[in-house]
Amino acid sequence: MHAYCLFCETQRCEPIAAYIEKAMTDWRCIYPRVIQRKWVRGTATEVSHTWLPGYLFLYTESMDFPHIRVSGVIRVLGAGELQGTDKDFADMIFQRGGVLGTIRLAEEGDRCVISDPLWEKQRGVILKIDRGRKRCCVEFEFDHTKRTVWVGYDMVKPESLMETKM
Repeated sequence: MHAYCLFCETQRCEPIAAYIEKAMTDWRCIYPRVIQRKWVRGTATEVSHTWLPGYLFLYTESMDFPHIRVSGVIRVLGAGELQGTDKDFADMIFQRGGVLGTIRLAEEGDRCVISDPLWEKQRGVILKIDRGRKRCCVEFEFDHTKRTVWVGYDMVKPESLMETKM
């Protein structure tokens, strides 16, 4: 699967995605979303928000990337097809269907680490944990920029402990 990313005017991502998918039927466009836990009167609810406003990910099996001239597209990231950690990030978004939800954390000694296989190549770092609201702030890199996102988490047993018990 080949992955590309367009940086667009923020309010134009959804119509641009619809236009591209209609014009090129073998392409899949994803405008990433994040599910965040919101607490209202002691009850957790999950709310969907735009994640990475202005970024539109394109996926295809085709080797040919057409020159896209659509109003609202500012630039194509990189030299066309995504490479390295940006490609890994795009693959993670694709595998999650464009929606980042709750991630799995495991305690290792006095710290918590991401124990989610889809985050494996991202080298995500936990910056803060809000145990009361069961959410954490994760730092990751995309488009040569460090970014953060608050997401809900579920605590799991570390993989090493699970293997020794079997």
